[in-house]
Parts: sequence; structure tokens; C-alpha cells
Amino acid sequence: MRAVRVRGINRLVATVLAVVWAAAGAIGVIAAFRYGHALAGVAALFAFTYAAAWALVARRARLVSWTELLRPWRAL
Repeated sequence: MRAVRVRGINRLVATVLAVVWAAAGAIGVIAAFRYGHALAGVAALFAFTYAAAWALVARRARLVSWTELLRPWRAL
């Protein structure tokens, strides 16, 4: 499978998505602690995971496969 390159505005969008998902995760953690909602904490974990995935796309400047997302140390 050929790697799809991410350049220019698409790389910027990937960076913005990473920041937005990280902010959503932070808000979820705050909501989980403040209001005692465990589901908000679980959603925050997923948001942080998605933020890490988009940050990896922005850092490597290419789309990554699900295998690389699950085992990023193997793709180095």
C-alpha cells in the first residue's frame, strides 16, 4: 500500500484537528471530575486517542494505517 502524503493546508487541518480533539478531551476530563460522570471520562480518553492519531498524521505528513495507529513504534 502506498502512503498518501499530506501537505500544505491538509497538514494544517490535521494539526487543528489534533488540537480540537485534545481540547475536547480536556473538557471531558474536567466534566468527569466536576460532575462525576464516568461516561465523560471514557469519552475524554477516546478524544485524547483521536488527538494523538491526528498529531501523528501531522507529524509524519502522511496518512497512517490502523496498524500504525495501534503500534506506532513498529513504523519507525
